[in-house]
Amino acid sequence: MDQLVLDLTPPPAPAFDHFIAEHNRQIIAALTDPAGERFIYLWGAPGVGKTHLLQQWVEHANAVGRAAIYLDARAEKLPDFAREARCVAVDHVDDLEPDDQITLFSIFNSLKDGGEGQLLTAGRAAPLQLKLRDDLRTRLGWGLVFQVQAMSDADKFAALKRHAQMRLVDVPDDVIRWLLTHWRRDMSSLVAMIDALDHYSLALRKPITVPFVKNILHAKLTR
Repeated sequence: MDQLVLDLTPPPAPAFDHFIAEHNRQIIAALTDPAGERFIYLWGAPGVGKTHLLQQWVEHANAVGRAAIYLDARAEKLPDFAREARCVAVDHVDDLEPDDQITLFSIFNSLKDGGEGQLLTAGRAAPLQLKLRDDLRTRLGWGLVFQVQAMSDADKFAALKRHAQMRLVDVPDDVIRWLLTHWRRDMSSLVAMIDALDHYSLALRKPITVPFVKNILHAKLTR
C-alpha cells in the first residue's frame, strides 16, 4: 500500500452526466444547445457546481469542433488573446480586477459585434448584485441568467452510481453513502475518488468496501 502513488488530484474532466439535479436540467439544455443563447451567466453559492459546468461546457464545445477556453478570474489575469476566441468561459467574475473587467467587457463586445461565438460566465451573485463596473454588470445580465441549485445527497448518490456503472466498477451503496458523509462534498472530488478506487481495487485485486476506502485515505494522509 505504501508503494502506491495515492494522488487523487487533479480530478478527471467533469461531465454533464454528473450534474443530474432535476432543477438544473434547464441549465444543461441551454449549455448544450448549438443554436441557443450566446451569452449565459450562472450564479450561486460556492460549491454548487458552477466551475464544474463551465469546464464541461468548454470540453463539450471542443468535442464538437468549437474551440473554447476556460479562464479563472480568481487565479489568472484575462489574456489579451481571449478577445479573439470564439467560445469563452470566465469563472469567478466577482474577483475580476479593474483592468480585467475592461478585458471582459471587450470580449463581450467583440463576440456581440462579430455575430457568432459564445460567452459563459459565472459568479456568486446575480448580475445586478455584482460589485463590478456598471456597464459590465449590465452586459452580464443581457443573455440568459440561471441560478445554479445545489445537488442534494440523493442527486449525488444517483450520479455516482451512474458513473460507477458506466465504468463497469462495483461500488456498493454503503461505500457511496460513506463517501457522501466523510469525503469532499463537490462532485468533481467525489467522481475522482470513484475513479481512484477503481484503479486501486484493480491494482490490489481487492473489492471496494468501506474498510478499503478508509485504508486508501489513511495511506493518502500519512504518506
